[in-house]
Amino acid sequence: MSALRARLRRWMRPPRKFRLTREGKWFIGATLLFGFAAVNGGLNLLFLMFGLLLCLLVANGILSEASLRHLDVSRQLPPAIFAGSPFLTGISVRNPKRRIATFSLEVEDLAADGKPIDRRCFFLKIPARRQQETSYRRTLAKRGLHRLTGLRLSTRFPFGLLRRSMDITSPAELLVYPALVPVSDVDLRSGLAQLGERQSATPTRSGDFHGLRELRPGDDPRDIHWRTTARRGRPFVREFEDESGRAVIVVLDRRAPPDAAAFESAVSFAASLALLLLRRGFRVGLSAGDSFLPPAASASHGGQILRCLALVEAATSTTTHQGLAGLPAGAWRGINLLTVVPAAGRPRVEMSTFDSARRSA
Repeated sequence: MSALRARLRRWMRPPRKFRLTREGKWFIGATLLFGFAAVNGGLNLLFLMFGLLLCLLVANGILSEASLRHLDVSRQLPPAIFAGSPFLTGISVRNPKRRIATFSLEVEDLAADGKPIDRRCFFLKIPARRQQETSYRRTLAKRGLHRLTGLRLSTRFPFGLLRRSMDITSPAELLVYPALVPVSDVDLRSGLAQLGERQSATPTRSGDFHGLRELRPGDDPRDIHWRTTARRGRPFVREFEDESGRAVIVVLDRRAPPDAAAFESAVSFAASLALLLLRRGFRVGLSAGDSFLPPAASASHGGQILRCLALVEAATSTTTHQGLAGLPAGAWRGINLLTVVPAAGRPRVEMSTFDSARRSA
């Protein structure tokens, strides 16, 4: 008895949903009409038609159930999603049944509220023991974290009289990065010029190679270039560029933005500015409220900056943050700051140094 109950539970799980289509409503109406006429008139032909219509309804339910059962569905998300830019989400369906194919299958993603999104995938036929993949295009207008709770499978097979569907639990999170906007050299002309002026060749053993010069009192003997010294007969040392001139921290000013649109524009501009500086060879850091990323130039650092800006929120009257004032001055002394200030129409970029900003904070 317990085995029978377990089998019934497996048969009924996951819960199915039914919805009559417009054709299905007309079909049921015609079936009831034939049934009433058969009972009222007592004609065998009407009873035969009524029985055939009932058989079609039963066959529709059995075939649609067989089409939906025992399907393995998975979702493939893109590695990066930017607000306002279309992206593709892949849907893969495997039919492990031995003989029964699946026809006319629709797959929809379910949002956090349990409702399907406005995009879906359609599979005309998935043969037995086969797997098919397709994708749908979607655009998310807002940055931040978007949650998906599951997938909804539905079909109108075979006669289109009803739409049978079932929900599968498949949670996922979409982290939408800020929209990227063009950053022209006009916007950064003054800032980048000051950054270039701050690059200096100092006697340090870190940074990029700058050139050779004659040995001076106080130079580190480890920097002597022996091949040039032997060729010229005088000691020459290697000279390196100070790395502090190639490091910059992008600061997002969250204090009292004019409106939500101005703040979102500033977030997008800060993300675009950071990626531009990384492409130009700068070591880029980020300060956005309580979040701080030290300057770096690795390939994965751009993704960390985008993830931080995807979740940043505008400051309110009750918001308290430590900002740059809570960071040790010794570690970042002399680092350049590019502060993105929200403004009506277009964000404003201000140039400063870490020391001056920390004193004024």
